[in-house]
Amino acid sequence: AKWDDPPNTNVALADAGIPGSLPRLNPECVGIAARAILGLNGKVQKQSSFDRKHYFYSDQPLGFQITQQRSPIGRGGKVSLGHNEGLDYTKDIRIHQLQLEQDTAKSVHDVYPGYVLTDLNRAGVALLEIVSEPDIETPEEAALYVRKMQTLLRHIRVSHCNMEEGSMRCDVNVSVYRNSDHRLSGTRCELKNLNSLKVIRGAVSAEIRRQIETIESGNPVEQETRGFDARQGKTFVIRSKEDAPDYRYMPEPDIPEIHLTDEWIEAARLALPELPEVALARIQEQYGLSKETVETILAEPGCVDLFEDTARGRNAKTVASWITSEVFGQLSYRAQRLQDSMLTSGQLSGLIDALETKSVTSAQAKKLLIAYMNGETQS
Repeated sequence: AKWDDPPNTNVALADAGIPGSLPRLNPECVGIAARAILGLNGKVQKQSSFDRKHYFYSDQPLGFQITQQRSPIGRGGKVSLGHNEGLDYTKDIRIHQLQLEQDTAKSVHDVYPGYVLTDLNRAGVALLEIVSEPDIETPEEAALYVRKMQTLLRHIRVSHCNMEEGSMRCDVNVSVYRNSDHRLSGTRCELKNLNSLKVIRGAVSAEIRRQIETIESGNPVEQETRGFDARQGKTFVIRSKEDAPDYRYMPEPDIPEIHLTDEWIEAARLALPELPEVALARIQEQYGLSKETVETILAEPGCVDLFEDTARGRNAKTVASWITSEVFGQLSYRAQRLQDSMLTSGQLSGLIDALETKSVTSAQAKKLLIAYMNGETQS
């Protein structure tokens, strides 16, 4: 199933809430979750289990969501922010837990005025929810945290993390407090469906302003789920937020507990690729590239391998320039990821060699690149 498939064309019986149908855990999702946990320097739990989180909304035909509220697959870890991210200070954003859960259906608004349409294609798809501790204190920190998380998860091949396609989504809990009060004393409001770093900055800033204005006017901040209108620069109410006890959590009876051995966890650790921060420093030093160029390469899954394979015995800056300008330009034009492209390092190597020996012109080389990315092996 693809994110842009026609609505309701990839629906399993269990995800539609058909009586008698039962869910089943995809073992591959457990391995991907372990990779994310280890990449964040967290701890994979040897035993974890699932719960039912009950609520009634059009995006969940079952009337409950299968999640891991009480015994998640991962705990701990952190995302470190600092000078590499453009801050003049360093800070660790701690991870509270990582949990596997079932995705909800997509709610489509504004197609028919007064109606909300439901697309069940993604309902029941495994989702990895990463819950941070309340360490983020500014809109900029929130955006940088998401950006660094996105780079990490792409690099270790957990997900494409394309926010526009919904393969990475971000909800932010925002609260403010008076200087004389405890920093966590404010009422939390959850901002939903923030689908870009720019939107995250804008939404968090707007919600902070709204809550401060509400408190200074003598009114209480109500616990709510809110959305963000980017055109008006304001948040708006979606629904009142239920407290955890209202979800009536109970053990999930249809999916057994997950039991992992020390050997399995260690094998997952050994299979983890080089982490982005390590790769950033190494590639900068080894190939003499700028920090910005290396960050661009690291942000695209599979690009480090393409670059290093092609750069072997060639001018690294020339290779990096071709990848970040010409190859990425073609990927953007095709709305394609590098991993889905037909281009090989051998083809790119031959193309750059031909340019260096003046066997082809720059214009001819660009046509060759297009042909290779179209799946043609000869020109």
